[in-house]
Amino acid sequence: MLSFINMNVIYKVMIFLLFFFYIYSYIPIWNIVDARWKLQLHRPLHAAAYYLNPHYHYNLNFKVNANIKIGLYQCLERMVPNASERCKIDLQLEAFKDAKGLFGIEAAKTARDKKKKKTPAQWWDSYGDECPELQRFAI
Repeated sequence: MLSFINMNVIYKVMIFLLFFFYIYSYIPIWNIVDARWKLQLHRPLHAAAYYLNPHYHYNLNFKVNANIKIGLYQCLERMVPNASERCKIDLQLEAFKDAKGLFGIEAAKTARDKKKKKTPAQWWDSYGDECPELQRFAI
């Protein structure tokens, strides 16, 4: 009986060590993937997409830090070369932030929820008509 318990423990330890060394051998690869992913994730385009996604923007836990705003405006500068159109978009962002006009109607509020199956692009297509420049930028 004692030898069976010992063999069982030894077998489990061997399995654990094999699994550990198998996972451990991939750590350098995961470090490379993580480093590249972090570089891609912290780009102006991702900041703008996060800020303009109604599901996140109107969430009670949504907090905008300086990096997100900087990324939003860097993306705006790159994607909209016309300065007067950028000014219009900047003004229209206020209506979006405060949920004014079509952004604040009950249908728009309901459609923000991911459970309702409306993508951010569909949401902007449905409720962004009062802010056409911002709508084009968001989609």
